[in-house]
Amino acid sequence: MSTIRPLDGVTVVELGQVVAGPFATMTLGDLGAEVIKIEPPGRGDLARSVEPAPEYFDTVNRNKRSVALDLKSASGQAVALELLATADAFVENTKPGRIETFGLDLDSVRAVNPEIVYCTITGFGADSPYENVPAFDMIIQAMSGIMGLTGREGEPPLWSGLPSGDLAASMYAIQSVIAALYAREAGRIDGEYVEVPMLDAAVSWLCARAAYTFRHDEPRPRTERHTGMAPFGPFECADGRMVLAAGTDSLWRVLCEVIERRDLAADGRFESIPDRLENRPALIDELDATFAEETREHWLERLHARQVPAAPIYDTKEVWEDEHVLRRGLRTAMSRPDGPDATVIASPVRFERLTSDCRDLPPDLGGDTDAVLTELGYDAEAIDRLRSEGSIE
Repeated sequence: MSTIRPLDGVTVVELGQVVAGPFATMTLGDLGAEVIKIEPPGRGDLARSVEPAPEYFDTVNRNKRSVALDLKSASGQAVALELLATADAFVENTKPGRIETFGLDLDSVRAVNPEIVYCTITGFGADSPYENVPAFDMIIQAMSGIMGLTGREGEPPLWSGLPSGDLAASMYAIQSVIAALYAREAGRIDGEYVEVPMLDAAVSWLCARAAYTFRHDEPRPRTERHTGMAPFGPFECADGRMVLAAGTDSLWRVLCEVIERRDLAADGRFESIPDRLENRPALIDELDATFAEETREHWLERLHARQVPAAPIYDTKEVWEDEHVLRRGLRTAMSRPDGPDATVIASPVRFERLTSDCRDLPPDLGGDTDAVLTELGYDAEAIDRLRSEGSIE
């Protein structure tokens, strides 16, 4: 197995909260970057106190070192600037205006490190009418249209269980930081400033879902089913629900053979995709009645044998029992010597010649403060003085 990590030798400083920033830097850490996480003494990242704790924090904070700094103090800010002076990248997602009060705004950081890649994840961006409005994932899902898409027809919009507003911004932050580092390495730039507004990132993820509105100038219907293909959505089996994606004419004909309903294939109401969409309620009734005669496993085995796309609908407990998830090792435990193991989700990326891995446990708050300061050149006396002042923990 390879031990070559693509971002070995890259140092990233994070000033992050909850999911958006921490997920981005964790991914950079998985790829080999050394991530130094700055946290406020006493409380730490808000994710440390969000239930379930510590599991919530653990899932987005492996492969990091934690330094507890009071950024409201001049000495704490000075330590942070020393960290940033030798860093390759800085990722922050603090509240609007907070980074300036910490003395870690772009100009201040560039003054000590003009080559740094400075990435700020905001709710709305510096030139937005909502620039100073605090943003959480639910706010972004509401304003981006994601909530408007989620749920059943005729029922209110739903906040999706996945923090997609946070994760969309995280993914753009990851790729932007790596792109800027590559451009800097190639000599095309010296340093870079990257702004990733969460709302912009989430809106961009509408992509094909926005196409309905672009065509019809109407909101895309809130539905469990695809608006352009049928049958394409959830169906009831004798012991649970599954999803079926037989959206093409050829798949439809194969489906009718698999479920021994050739009468449906010959039914003029269901002959083509437009026909099946127009008569979808009748189509759903026919299929639900047939699928209800047997178990989900019975149907999935037969559908998969004929290459008809179908899958069980899992909850967040069932997913870890799936054969694929088990074989790929997506759930893994990191052993803590003095407490319960940290259960984390492994990187989904598989390289041929490189690797990404879960190396370091999610850090204790301030667990690396002394070690990191020592590496910066602070001696024991200076570290003790900072601690007595309350600037570090």
